[in-house]
Amino acid sequence: MSTELLVNVAPFETRISRVENGMAEELYVERTRGKGLRGNMYWGKVQRVIPGIQAAFVDIGLEKSGFLYAGDIPGARSENVSLEADSEDDENKEVSDDTSTEINDEHQRQNIAPISQLLRDGQEMLVQVSREPISSKGPRITGLVSLAGRYLVFLPELDHIGIARRLEDETERERLLNIAEQIKTDKGGLIIRTVAEGHSFEDLQQDLLFLMRLWEDIEQRKNKSAPGSMVHTELNLYLRVMRDFVDDEVEKIHIDSKEAYLSMKNFAKRFMPEVAKRLFYYPGDRPIFDVYGVEEEVNRALKRKVGLKSGGSIVIDQAEALIAIDVNSGSFVGSRNLEETSFKTNLEAVHEVVHQLRLRNLGGIIVIDFIDMQDEENQQKVMEVLMEALKRDKTKTFVLPFTSLGLVQLTRKRTRDSLGRMLQMECTRCDSTGLTKSMQTICYQLFREIVAEARAYPSEKLMVIAHPSLIDLMLGEESDMVAQLETFLGKEISFKQDVKFSTDRYEVVLL
Repeated sequence: MSTELLVNVAPFETRISRVENGMAEELYVERTRGKGLRGNMYWGKVQRVIPGIQAAFVDIGLEKSGFLYAGDIPGARSENVSLEADSEDDENKEVSDDTSTEINDEHQRQNIAPISQLLRDGQEMLVQVSREPISSKGPRITGLVSLAGRYLVFLPELDHIGIARRLEDETERERLLNIAEQIKTDKGGLIIRTVAEGHSFEDLQQDLLFLMRLWEDIEQRKNKSAPGSMVHTELNLYLRVMRDFVDDEVEKIHIDSKEAYLSMKNFAKRFMPEVAKRLFYYPGDRPIFDVYGVEEEVNRALKRKVGLKSGGSIVIDQAEALIAIDVNSGSFVGSRNLEETSFKTNLEAVHEVVHQLRLRNLGGIIVIDFIDMQDEENQQKVMEVLMEALKRDKTKTFVLPFTSLGLVQLTRKRTRDSLGRMLQMECTRCDSTGLTKSMQTICYQLFREIVAEARAYPSEKLMVIAHPSLIDLMLGEESDMVAQLETFLGKEISFKQDVKFSTDRYEVVLL
């Protein structure tokens, strides 16, 4: 499989797309005005401890307080973490989230002290954002801070050595764990990342020395900071790409900014020289996302309905509690019978569903309503194709088989806001329902307002100012109703068009 990364940098926004076999499969967006928080460290102040849910809210100087679980507080565990860690260390997730996930999994297997014994209101502490704010929720934070390097994650608050679960070769795991034991200091623990595979003692030691120097600098700033201050900021998006997203599958990285290209080149020479030769500056006049068709894919990903080549479609509805995906056969009737048509459409839909899950970064509970199939072998084949397609998605998913109603349920880990929530806003015209009032409904609403105005205030005539399409309706299809209204009120109603008005806006003027 051919894999490339496209880096589009502008003063106001950075966008990065992972392109596999010529198709944009993932998109990462970071806007200068709303730069992500994950990985940032803050000197926080506990606002409120809530024993009932074993959590606390911590003021970190942002609009919304951070949410801190008891298991994410140093000293919460009753015993030390074991040597073997369960970190996935997935290069397509943020490293800080991987670290938090691993440690949280360990916490669930151990007794956690009551949070009232660990924190008190007004206490000051160092915390790190482990999950971005999503929708109306504030950021998830942890007191178990970590610093990610190229090969290692340094854990200042833990005496712990772990290794990425994705490193499966037992001989290599043992070699890397031995290196970690030799280079580890009493200042903190380590997690060995997937990209450390095959690298030497010197590579890992240099990585750790860099992280320890960085930690010393953070401690100095922390000691001089007031509560609510940020003491460490994560790398910008295109440098995080260098650190976290570049694996052996990535053949080329195209960057359309000379400044970003040089910055990435210097970063690569210092920390990952084997990647430096894969960096290419794109000087073309045509936008790089247009050249590779990414812009078109992003526009498709913002639509509710996505067409399939066969004529079928999938419809994606994102609600607060879950995401519903409906598969429709549409105009596809190319098979001998209904069962075969449903089976072929579902097989095609599987690949588009997985593509959209990755591109839109949809997470949480996801329900797929495939077209009904009576043959259990066909259902099993669709499930096999779905599981195979999900292997390309490095974000953790859990899939259940077909229900008796023909639904497939799965969960996909939330790592950040979905593409739609990042790039779109709630519609003020339809009150966020996705629907708007029909022209006839607006027309009758206007008639009611005319009656109310005529009865409330004395006048001889009334004038309606509205969009041409609304006036055309009243003078055409609804002209009989207008005449009846004039008779009912005993007043003449005149009309004036204004193209600047939206279709649902109007004014009633008394003359």
